[in-house]
Amino acid sequence: MAKLICRGKEINFTILQWGDDDLEYLLIKNPSDYVLGYVTRERKFRYTESGKETEVDDHWTLDILKEFPYIEDEGPWIVYTCSPEETKDTFNLCDGVCLTFENWDIWSVKGKKSKVAVVTSSEIF
Repeated sequence: MAKLICRGKEINFTILQWGDDDLEYLLIKNPSDYVLGYVTRERKFRYTESGKETEVDDHWTLDILKEFPYIEDEGPWIVYTCSPEETKDTFNLCDGVCLTFENWDIWSVKGKKSKVAVVTSSEIF
């Protein structure tokens, strides 16, 4: 007998690893209302509020990435406030470039009801 564990619409956040150090430029060039912020290589969460950039070291995304098995030397990580499918749609790369996700893990955070997808493999065409 099958049992549904998580519906796609229950995934409220997607964390996407971005291997390019030019992340800040990317987010300025392609702004999205769905970007919550990003996790730096130094494991700080950085976001913009009221035009001011803020960096904290106690954000819930860091709790996930501390446990994430592939984290050692990877990053930075963009945090989107939508599902993986919506993230692909909002990741607006120009010149016909296409972002695809091959796999992701679903995480939950204590005290939060939402599910978080952490992309484990992606490809850009």
